Amino acid sequence: FGHPERAERIAAFIEGLEAGGASRTSFGLPRPATFGEIISVHPRQYVETVERVCESLDGETVVDLPTGDTVVSHDSFAVALEAAGGALTAAAAARIDQPAIAVIRPPGHHAEPARGMGFCVFNNVAIASAWALKERGNVLIVDFDYHHGNGTQAWVESVLAEGRGALGFVSSHAYPAYPGTGGFDESQIRNNGFVIDLPLSHATDTDDFVALWAHVLPAAAEKIQPKTILVSAGFDFLAGDPIAGLPVAPRAVDALCGLLGEVGSHHNAPLALVLEGGYSLDNLRTSGSSLAYDFGKHAPDVHVPDAKPLRDPRLHTMVEQVRNWLA
Repeated sequence: FGHPERAERIAAFIEGLEAGGASRTSFGLPRPATFGEIISVHPRQYVETVERVCESLDGETVVDLPTGDTVVSHDSFAVALEAAGGALTAAAAARIDQPAIAVIRPPGHHAEPARGMGFCVFNNVAIASAWALKERGNVLIVDFDYHHGNGTQAWVESVLAEGRGALGFVSSHAYPAYPGTGGFDESQIRNNGFVIDLPLSHATDTDDFVALWAHVLPAAAEKIQPKTILVSAGFDFLAGDPIAGLPVAPRAVDALCGLLGEVGSHHNAPLALVLEGGYSLDNLRTSGSSLAYDFGKHAPDVHVPDAKPLRDPRLHTMVEQVRNWLA
């Protein structure tokens, strides 16, 4: 079916949103991110390199960025600006008990400050988080994509090391898997925030996936006291994804919605979700429908899962250690 990160993904996700009850009148078009917003995360030299490479191409040519394994064409720079702008638009539009969703491509969580990779050009969630840190204060970033958000983590680590704000990052991801980062030993707790990596075995099932987040997400939010919650919403963790996938059923998406909604409401923190991976069109439709249903008029009825014991002993030990760190 060609490149997995393709335009049909957006159409499928929007179909799902509409099937779940979202009205077209609630949709809006993103604005392009400004140069200043992009360089809040990415060095000027990298941004100018992306622009120069894209402008040098004709309408038919595609090449890899010189910094990594991301394919670009003539229009990619403009499209990447709109993707980052979509994340910014969602972050600004989100209200307490009224989440916003950025349905954008290309994804962003693999893009490190000076390096695009893994289908990603600019780090959409990091750029939106930089805005939210400045405008609102403490930010919690949640990433449940199948792949580790190495780019987001690199930016968060730089913010924490330089004392530029209070910021928390929690990522669950298959391990080992692309990009090869995200081991539990990369987790760190600082005075102004944290990085929590939750590496999952390729056998992690629905119950343990949900229980993991039911234990960790409330504890992480309690620790950072977020004024904004931003979510790297990748749906390639679901069973049936053609390039990824764990044995996790779609009901896990409803569980995540319940947890995120409860945590956002408890902390009076606007919640914005930003589309990352997910390459099964059926899974994208189902996930879009779940988000629209669970965050729409049915939100009061959405089940919030209990923090049940984890059956995988390794995950149980890991979660206990994380909860001790965050206590």
